[in-house]
Amino acid sequence: MVSLAVPDGPNDRLQLLEAKAKYLSALNDAILRASGQSLIVVDQAGFICWLSEDIPNIFGYEQADGLINQNVDIIVQDLSSSLYLGDYSQREARGVHTDGCFLQLEVGIAPIRSATNGRNFAITIKHITRLKKKRLSSVLRESAAYILDAAFDPMFCTDGEGSIIMVNQAAVNEFGWSQKEFIGQNVRIIVGGDHQDRHDSYMQHYIETGEKKMIGKKREIQARRKDGTEFIAELGLAEIPQKHFDEHIFCGFIRNLTKEKGAQAEIVAKQNLTSKIIEASFDALFVINQHGIIQMVNEQSTKALGWSREEFIGQNINMIMPVEHAEYHDSYLARYLKTGMKNMMETEREVEARRKDGSMFPCILGLAQVDQHVGSDRLFCGFIRSLAREKALERRVTDEEQQNLKNSQEILEQRSTILGILDASFHALFVITEDERIIQMVNQKSCDVFGWTREEFIGQNISMIMTDDVASHHDQYVENYLATGVKKMIGKQREVTAKRKDGSTFPAALDLAEPQAAGLICGFIRDLTQEKAAQADIIREQLLTSKIIDASFDALFVINDGGIIQQVNKASCNVFGWSREEFVGQNITMIMRDNHADKHDTYLSRFLQSRVKKMIGTEREIEARRRDGSTFPCILGLSEVVTNGTTQFVGFVRDVTIRKLLAEAEREASDSLLFNILPEHIACRLKADPSHIADHYDNTTILFADIVGFTDKTSKMSPRDVVSMLNDIFSRFDHLCDIYELNKVKTIGDCYMITSIPSNILEHDGCARVCRFALAMLRAVRDFNDTFPQYGSIDFRVGISTGPVVAGVVGIKRLLFDMWGDTVNVAARMEQSGLAGQIQVTRHVVDNAGSDFTFESRGTLMVKGKGLMDVYILKSAKPNEKWRHSMKGSEGPKLQQTLRCKSTLI
Repeated sequence: MVSLAVPDGPNDRLQLLEAKAKYLSALNDAILRASGQSLIVVDQAGFICWLSEDIPNIFGYEQADGLINQNVDIIVQDLSSSLYLGDYSQREARGVHTDGCFLQLEVGIAPIRSATNGRNFAITIKHITRLKKKRLSSVLRESAAYILDAAFDPMFCTDGEGSIIMVNQAAVNEFGWSQKEFIGQNVRIIVGGDHQDRHDSYMQHYIETGEKKMIGKKREIQARRKDGTEFIAELGLAEIPQKHFDEHIFCGFIRNLTKEKGAQAEIVAKQNLTSKIIEASFDALFVINQHGIIQMVNEQSTKALGWSREEFIGQNINMIMPVEHAEYHDSYLARYLKTGMKNMMETEREVEARRKDGSMFPCILGLAQVDQHVGSDRLFCGFIRSLAREKALERRVTDEEQQNLKNSQEILEQRSTILGILDASFHALFVITEDERIIQMVNQKSCDVFGWTREEFIGQNISMIMTDDVASHHDQYVENYLATGVKKMIGKQREVTAKRKDGSTFPAALDLAEPQAAGLICGFIRDLTQEKAAQADIIREQLLTSKIIDASFDALFVINDGGIIQQVNKASCNVFGWSREEFVGQNITMIMRDNHADKHDTYLSRFLQSRVKKMIGTEREIEARRRDGSTFPCILGLSEVVTNGTTQFVGFVRDVTIRKLLAEAEREASDSLLFNILPEHIACRLKADPSHIADHYDNTTILFADIVGFTDKTSKMSPRDVVSMLNDIFSRFDHLCDIYELNKVKTIGDCYMITSIPSNILEHDGCARVCRFALAMLRAVRDFNDTFPQYGSIDFRVGISTGPVVAGVVGIKRLLFDMWGDTVNVAARMEQSGLAGQIQVTRHVVDNAGSDFTFESRGTLMVKGKGLMDVYILKSAKPNEKWRHSMKGSEGPKLQQTLRCKSTLI
């Protein structure tokens, strides 16, 4: 700061006063520019004599010189005619840009009275936003400098060497040094980070070169308090022009951005976490409004159904429904919204869904309503899980920009301009007396916010803007402060509820200050309605996220990089048995079996060090543990989520117990069916290798049996009786087939065909077993005739042949193990040429059956395709303990264990 010599005479004193006046004028100019106000000063004729630096930019001029001495009407139409409307006027106006376009403005006009310069006018300009200015009470203009100390933002004035020459009370409150400690110190004491050591060089570079890297601009810096803590702040810096002193003076305003940055980071983190959780879901997710229009889908929806996100958003949800259901969907929603009947809500049901290519697939649909504020669209969230086997939400909380002007008592001579600026403040201002709490001054913003005029405010108790509960205690608060000096409200910000003239209320921030030696209390009131609405948006977003997560079929866990559970959904509690409170804060190993739990933390640590994704981004089957100690199989899907520099992991756990049981039951049913229609060793071979099975066997015995006179006998019977008769007879034969361990090939009408087990290795007594089966067949037929005489006497012809055959499985549906070759044809001829109630066999059968059987020669017969053949009648067999035991009800001896599914032996 330039020091002035002690005046020796009247001329010296006059020069000193002029120099001081110019200095104060320059200081006021810098403060106005640092405050961010757009300001023009015109003379009585409306010609521009001074303007702030941003005015040329607003109207498209390259330099301020192009506007100085020009009539103000060239940039604001018809403004010069409004200069004499009163001490203060405010109106909407139309600005003219150099490119010919018009700008919508709000202007405030206040006269600047001076004993030496006549009458000039200060004009504030705001683009779009209305700023109304009216005259301040002349009684309290002497307190303007103290009122600035109640502003929210810190202010500093420094000389060219960076030494602090002035600060306001907000700077003392924010940084912790007193005004005496500030004065004379280098301003770099409040600069943190990498800028502290370079600060003086920045200023010196500007002084030497005139290059404005920081002057006249706003930028983010790292600010430092007395206790060493640092915070992010916005700095606005301007130079005070000096014509009569070789000294540079700078003025800066600092705004703390900590809350704003924190709110932004919180929103981004919540949005990222929500998006990752939703995208990590196994199931397709849709959020629709009350009209059925899709608002959001996840990545799984695009994969499962084939449309892209852009193709989904804005379309009706019936695009994924079958045609027969799509046309009724909107009426379902309308009926629910009208009646509240939850036919589909909060339930799971099996439906069919349609893909983009038109194909359909079965799925499980879960639908739930998402709670919303009254008056907003109602949303519904649905998960679709295929049985065939966000949009990221974005909210920004913005704080209203704070522009509060600071000054000192050294610029009291310029109080008219300062008070005009206060009238253009964004926040309501009140000044009351300490003793009576009577309103002495308000600004125009107070009138705009609360609805009373300036005249209705002045002289009233400040309790008129308070709600009843606050008003009853307000006077007592102030009396206690005056009596005790304890500042419960003075010098602090607090949230209150304010009341307008029409009785409506709104949330507000109150900042009170006591002007020095003035007997007054001053306060700024900031409307928090928009800020509260932004907070409500965050809460609504959190509720929506919680509903979406809780609507999932699968258990969900969010853990940090140490494995500690941060969040779970309702399904997690249902599946595992712990409550949310018991889950949160515990290690995720609580749900793992002991053999996995010991290694889990090392898995996470290894991934964070190596970034090798062995488990991350994949699905794997594991065993999980419930609270009661029981375990169950599940599918685990794990994804990494990085929000605001913090790593978390989101895992979905799906219980697959029922699916595994169903798969096992299905496999057992399939095996049982396969073993019923094919020989056991053939079924095992087919399971191991589904390719064609075709084999040649050297020694297999074939039997055909047919009912004598079947056509004539059944022509007089009902179809029901025919089927019932055949079923009873053939069921008896099937039982005998199991006893003698033979292979039933097929039935064709009334013809029944069986063979010995076709195997070159195991076929050693097949012919004997077929012969005993044939004799048992005839006994079973006689027993049937005795039991069911209503069918008349039933007789069978039976033919047996033995020899080489070709056997294999044919077809891909209703598989059939069949045989071909001369031996099969001969067995059929033996039956066709046989006698009723007799068993006719070939010579090969007699030779292979063994000594236990009695045969009788029938002579020589002409056999089609074979010529003359010797044929025999099987008469009887010697008793055998093995088969006698079987006939008493035992299932009979089984084949060797090696025959079961050991394809290497077959």
